[in-house]
Amino acid sequence: MKFGFPFRLAIRYFLAKKNEALVSFISGFSMLGVTLGVAALIVVMAVMNGFHIELTKGIRGLNSDISITSLEKSIEDSDSVIGRIRGSGLTTQVSPLVFGQALAAGPRASSGAVVKGITLKDLRHKKQIVDNVVFGSLTNFDNNHIAIGAELASTLGVRVGDKVKLISPNFISTAFGSMPRSKDFIVSAVFASGLYDFDSGVILMPLDSAMTFFTLPSVNLIEVYLKDSSELNQSVRKLHSELPQLRVMSWQTTHEQFLSALHVERVAMFTILSLIILVAAFNIISSLFMLVKDKTKDIAILRTMGASKSDIMLIFMINGGIVGIIGTGLGTLVGVSFASNIDRIKQFLESITGTKIFEAAVYFLYHLPSKILVSDIIMVSGMSLAICFLATIYPAYKAANLDPVEAMRYE
Repeated sequence: MKFGFPFRLAIRYFLAKKNEALVSFISGFSMLGVTLGVAALIVVMAVMNGFHIELTKGIRGLNSDISITSLEKSIEDSDSVIGRIRGSGLTTQVSPLVFGQALAAGPRASSGAVVKGITLKDLRHKKQIVDNVVFGSLTNFDNNHIAIGAELASTLGVRVGDKVKLISPNFISTAFGSMPRSKDFIVSAVFASGLYDFDSGVILMPLDSAMTFFTLPSVNLIEVYLKDSSELNQSVRKLHSELPQLRVMSWQTTHEQFLSALHVERVAMFTILSLIILVAAFNIISSLFMLVKDKTKDIAILRTMGASKSDIMLIFMINGGIVGIIGTGLGTLVGVSFASNIDRIKQFLESITGTKIFEAAVYFLYHLPSKILVSDIIMVSGMSLAICFLATIYPAYKAANLDPVEAMRYE
């Protein structure tokens, strides 16, 4: 027989189930399982892609490709080191910085903060900060003026023009003994970079003021921006060979644990949600076995009329495959639609429930990101179809190997 006959009969068996309520229920349940599994996988993959892209973009926008530090308190002969880095021909910009921690005290509260000393010229290179100044201006970024993250400003209870007392871990000797060094600074700008972790814990101040505040003879951090970011590892090795006395680290190495956690979570979520499709595949097997039992007489008649084992097998494989195809198609449609509007759905649910579903303090971002990749859709859909197809083979094989004589004997 040709392919058209098994296909038409498989469609007929799939649609005509008026007297087979249980088989229809299991088939529908299988289709729903495949739909939910595929949709959940696409949504999770899209969200994980969005997290990776947004966080990576934020990290690279707020930090350099390579950071160079010293095991000592500061980098000795930093001007010479900067000159050697610029002479390597690898960079577009080299920025000297001062990096330290301090306690920031405001009218409302106190909070630990990371203080970065940087020149206004180098700060303008950080577009993610300069383009996101929400209050004030960086024109007065000198002397005792600082720029502060929006979340930290809210925590401290300060606005542009207010004073923030910074207390350094460095001690100074006084008539009353050793005391922490403290100084008042004026807030000249408040920025919202897009990364909660940065906005809630970073203070920027002029480089000279930072060196004085932390009592450093020179800078303790050099940020390097590469001409070709794709040659990151090669550039790190080259700079490390030229500056063996210093620590040369790429942004990937600095945030290695964080990026690794994202990757592990992506793989774990994909594996767990794939089990939904696997459970649906077992339901397909069950429904096909029940269908084979109900159609035993039909199988026997078809075999006596000349239908081959491959024809019988094809009938039931197509029947089960239809469940997988429809379920995968609906799941892909639902998943893509949900992932494309996930931030709106999140806002809608928050407005209804009155609770914060996506907390920036936990997830580091202010919005729920989503990035749908065609490769992910193809991978998820292909995996779903493959599992559903494999689930049809054994029941179809059993149907094809039924003995027509034995089948008719009990009918």
